[in-house]
Amino acid sequence: MTKKELADITAKKTGLNQTESKKLMDATFEVLAGYLSVQKDVTIPHFGTFDVHVRKRHKFYNMLLSKVMFAPKKYSIFFHPSKEYKEKMHQKALS
Repeated sequence: MTKKELADITAKKTGLNQTESKKLMDATFEVLAGYLSVQKDVTIPHFGTFDVHVRKRHKFYNMLLSKVMFAPKKYSIFFHPSKEYKEKMHQKALS
């Protein structure tokens, strides 16, 4: 699904026009990105939680250069679905 398709579906469900729906989605994604960029969790009830994990700096062996190198610290975003969402997806998969 593309962002445009998501905006179209949102517009139909909310009664907004496509421009307003796109603005609403842009604002929502901007707020989510803002919270996640300062490493705060975002929980959406009955859907799930987005949280930031830190991958520590670690050593690895580069076979092409034949030497030990260090990978930098990285931040990754993870999604953990809620129990209700998991059950809903499981029921859809079975039907």
